[in-house]
Amino acid sequence: MPPPPPASPPPPPLTEESLAPSTTADFQIGPIKETASADGAAVFVEGTVRNVGSRPSRDVQVTVEGLDASGARVVSADTLPTPQAIPPDTSATFVVRLPNDPAVRTYHVVAIGR
Repeated sequence: MPPPPPASPPPPPLTEESLAPSTTADFQIGPIKETASADGAAVFVEGTVRNVGSRPSRDVQVTVEGLDASGARVVSADTLPTPQAIPPDTSATFVVRLPNDPAVRTYHVVAIGR
């Protein structure tokens, strides 16, 4: 009878390696202000975008929609905030010019970026 095969070495011990936390650029819209133009034909909507994420942002675009009483979009405009690169825990400002449509009752503002 042949000798039994040698025993396999034990597997290496399992270890845990810490992973770096995920980093994102998340945005929060600050208070917005609506101001009519001197001739009343347009309104300026201005506000702030705050990076509440954990890394600097880039390529940020802000969309402002004027909504009617039922929530339907009446007017819309896109703009780039200043500055474009927003470090964590800091804000940028934006302003858009929209037609002064009497149907607009409220505004919806969204910031998208990387």
